[in-house]
Amino acid sequence: MQFTTLIAIVFSPVVAVLISLWVQYRRERRQNQLWVLTTLFANRSQPLNPDTVRALNMIDLVFKKNTSVRQLWHEYFDMLCNEGLNNSLGGQQRNKKNIELITEVAKSLGYGRTISHLDVDRVYSPVGIWEQVSWAQDLQTELLRVLKSTARVDVQPVEPTH
Repeated sequence: MQFTTLIAIVFSPVVAVLISLWVQYRRERRQNQLWVLTTLFANRSQPLNPDTVRALNMIDLVFKKNTSVRQLWHEYFDMLCNEGLNNSLGGQQRNKKNIELITEVAKSLGYGRTISHLDVDRVYSPVGIWEQVSWAQDLQTELLRVLKSTARVDVQPVEPTH
């Protein structure tokens, strides 16, 4: 009886620490998976967003045990790397695969009944935002053109007026 009590006293803190480490590991893995989902979902209309790229690159790590998510990611990755898809039809195919991937990630995290491919495909994207992005790109392109075409900039000192 005393021997059993002694073993329980010695090993119960070790077991408690191991259980808390296991719970912490699972919580962190779930948080990382949720970060990937929310990032992909929030930026689904912006495939070049740096956070989207980071989230995609995390999939193999945070979904290491989920073969369906990883398979869809590999298919989407192959499509992203296929220069033959750099056209309108290819863009549609890539978008469809991205929707499949996000839907599968949501399903793997328990959102399968509440988040469908229709929800993922519905994106709010105001025209004004894209007009601002287009304007900024035009401005940047023109500024770069001017700077590249200008061999030197003449500066004339001007006397200050008092």
